Amino acid sequence: MSNSIFTKALCAAAAIAVSTTGFSASASAQNRTERTAVVSYADLDLNSADGQATLQGRLSGAVRKVCGSYDAKNLVDTRDHDVCMKQASASAQRASVTIMAAAKSGKPIETAMVISN
Repeated sequence: MSNSIFTKALCAAAAIAVSTTGFSASASAQNRTERTAVVSYADLDLNSADGQATLQGRLSGAVRKVCGSYDAKNLVDTRDHDVCMKQASASAQRASVTIMAAAKSGKPIETAMVISN
């Protein structure tokens, strides 16, 4: 298999995982649950503005999916959701930078970012 075909196959299989640890309102630190979302970008042309915008939209959706809903009337839920959103967003941003740099170099990669609190 030539290097070009291998690179295209790797790009087609590439995905990132955005993961974070969430808490329930009554849970102790020992009852953490890890949630993960996979974002595929193999179908995108990351050298185009449209492809980059689509990737950012997918990453934002993954952050919302990972952090889920919360009870805005519950201060613990609100705080934990805010922490989750900040950590998952930071993870997604790091993944985006890595993916974009690889795309610009012509060497697509598969990457996963895992964060926990």
